[in-house]
Amino acid sequence: MRTRDEVSDDKLRGGFYSPDVLVELCIRRSAELLDGRSDLRVLEPSAGDGAFLRGIGRNDIARRIQKIEAVEIFAEEAAKAADALDSTGLQGRVVNQNVLQWSQGRGPEFDWVLANPPYVRFQFISDEDKQRAKEISSGLGTAGTSVSNLWIPVFLLSLSKLRDGGVFSVILPTEFLTGISAGAVRNWLLANTTDLTVDLFEPGSFPSVLQEVLILSGRASKGATTPSTIRFYDHNGDTRSWSHVVSPAAGTWTNYLLLPDQNDALAAVQSISEVKRLSSVARFSVSTVTGANGYFCVNSAQVKAYDLEEWAIPLLPRSRHAEGLIFTGEEQQALAEAGQPAWLLSFAATKSSPEDHELAQQYLDEGVRLKIAQRFKCRVRVPWYRVPVVPAGGLLLSKRSNRYPRVISNHAKVVTTDTIYKGQILAGAPITADDFTAVFHNSLTMLSAEVEGRSFGGGVLELVPSEVNALQVPIVPGATSELAKLDEVSRTSDDPEALIEATDEALTRLVPALDAQTMSALSDARHTLMDRRLQRTHSKFYD
Repeated sequence: MRTRDEVSDDKLRGGFYSPDVLVELCIRRSAELLDGRSDLRVLEPSAGDGAFLRGIGRNDIARRIQKIEAVEIFAEEAAKAADALDSTGLQGRVVNQNVLQWSQGRGPEFDWVLANPPYVRFQFISDEDKQRAKEISSGLGTAGTSVSNLWIPVFLLSLSKLRDGGVFSVILPTEFLTGISAGAVRNWLLANTTDLTVDLFEPGSFPSVLQEVLILSGRASKGATTPSTIRFYDHNGDTRSWSHVVSPAAGTWTNYLLLPDQNDALAAVQSISEVKRLSSVARFSVSTVTGANGYFCVNSAQVKAYDLEEWAIPLLPRSRHAEGLIFTGEEQQALAEAGQPAWLLSFAATKSSPEDHELAQQYLDEGVRLKIAQRFKCRVRVPWYRVPVVPAGGLLLSKRSNRYPRVISNHAKVVTTDTIYKGQILAGAPITADDFTAVFHNSLTMLSAEVEGRSFGGGVLELVPSEVNALQVPIVPGATSELAKLDEVSRTSDDPEALIEATDEALTRLVPALDAQTMSALSDARHTLMDRRLQRTHSKFYD
């Protein structure tokens, strides 16, 4: 986690401004919802340098505005916004104030909200603003969500200032659709708004920001109870549109990025008897947290030089070091001989103390010199070098991945660090670890990983244990018979999709309900989500 002195002033204030192309689309979406209404009172809660104000001034809708109120915390930017407002000739004012303070005591008095809320992570928010954010979220029934990022409370308070029937168009990070912390916000929207529209763009639409963004538009409707139909527009090349009826019971809204027939295919296969939640047959959990992998994960030369054999236990350092679906003792030994950090130091209390051994003590001294002992995870341990090693699991799962997560059957019984989850088949489950591994890399499970997981800058897919538990997996006793062939595909093919295609083909034989047509539909849906995620590495600005 970075501290305040490690990021720019722009980052601290969320100071990244709205490009005209997004401003114009926000105004167009709002105009459609306003449907000719006049005498409009407009709120811009994070005015920045006045991009939305200038946009209004360029649009015919300016003639229908009674008054604009814009809020901006930074005096220099507020002055720019005030100049922008003056240039429109419209009535209104720019308030140089923290919008979390400005909102206190203000009721629903506006007809239109245009906003690009500041994107500032919780560790950069003052304690006072965290408390204000908590009070705003608690008052709106979304307690517990407010301080993960500043955009959440600013977004919520802005919409709460709309009169019933008022409209909004806001620029949000796409974590609005996928983030766990935004779940209560999504449900609040379903209960308090109608006519929701989401506009999607190629990643990179927001200059100087790694965040992928969207535009969310809608109408305030206090106490809305009917199912919400949300329309999606994807401006990635030719504009496509589709709609979904969204339930408050939905977790993330990632699956709504799929076309309706794709989403229906995902829902349909979940009724197949052989398809279960992963948590029904296996449990994955965090592996060893050392606090300093570069120090506690050592190669054979270090083991020999410091006489560390007594404390060195076999390790798989990264999932990329396992080429196949099975990791063997011979492969671990080959990693060791190749100079990889294939050993984890376990100075357990059941072993002799390294302080009683001259060379081992020298290694500890080197850790002190490198300030390893002062790192957080180390300094809270007694002694600092005694890592609580998590025992090996029968299964290994990559925590982060590029195209898709990988499961490995741990025949070598190696331990791992927290870059790889350890897993175990539950007692009484009808399958073995090898059965599980053989069918894991299929289009259904990989699609559910895209839906349940979250992604970051550069398109990396990450799964936390609760999301791993929610994956949809085929339960196929005897699938071990396919493992050797699939292991060979994993080791030898240069095509990153070859393993999934081979697993899909095996499943069509092992589970008749998962026929070729079904697996093809799931594959298409997976590629829809994966391709969007991976675009972050090479996309251009939205035109």
